[in-house]
Amino acid sequence: MFALAGTLAACNNSADSSAEKKDSLDSMATERKDMVDSSAEQKKDMIDSTTEQKKDAIDRMDSMNRKDSVKKK
Repeated sequence: MFALAGTLAACNNSADSSAEKKDSLDSMATERKDMVDSSAEQKKDMIDSTTEQKKDAIDRMDSMNRKDSVKKK
């Protein structure tokens, strides 16, 4: 990712002003941050969903165990 940014920055036309180069780098950094944030949010949602599914499974097993213990008495 940084190698690509460095290559693009090195290959830019030398006629470009430093302000334009800075704007370009800022834009690239913002895009990368947005991608990381989006990926992190997706991972968080997946973890939350998996956790809820596991909790539900434990609750079902607990409920079944209670029913079995009542039947045995």
